[in-house]
Amino acid sequence: MPAIDTNQCPLCQQNNLCAVNGNQPCWCVSRDVKRDLLTQVPAALSGKSCICKSCIDKFDFNKVINKS
Repeated sequence: MPAIDTNQCPLCQQNNLCAVNGNQPCWCVSRDVKRDLLTQVPAALSGKSCICKSCIDKFDFNKVINKS
C-alpha cells in the first residue's frame, strides 16, 4: 500500500495547506468540520490527513443551500 500524503486532502486529493505540525497554530484546528463530512472520507484515509478548506467550505455551503 502506498504511503499516505498528509498534505493531501482525502476527499479531493489537492493540497490541504495544513500546517498543524508547524510553529504556528494551523487553520485546521479552529475549523468546525461536520461529522457528515468526515463520514465521506474513505476509511483507509480517515484521521490520516486534514480535509482542505475548499472541501469544508463547499460542504458547508451546500448544507446552507439545502436548508433553504
